[in-house]
Amino acid sequence: MNFQWKERLKKVADVTTNAKYVPDKVKSIGVLFFYVFVLIIVFVLLFFVIGLCQQNHYIAAIIVAIISCSGIFLLWKIISADSLDNEKY
Repeated sequence: MNFQWKERLKKVADVTTNAKYVPDKVKSIGVLFFYVFVLIIVFVLLFFVIGLCQQNHYIAAIIVAIISCSGIFLLWKIISADSLDNEKY
């Protein structure tokens, strides 16, 4: 019984280090969830910018706008990347 648990743990550790065991469909779903999550965060931050401008908190609005623009830039760089595979490193 202890040997079975060791084999299972070894298999899980191998899956986390090697991406070849993860199906492409699962990878694409994970990336899609990441994109949606970042877009939701950016939209929430942009709504905060609008609200802060309406309440005359311009410095805070500028700071939040810079953070949301950084999120948009990060997402754009990830989408426009050639490949996210780490096999060549």
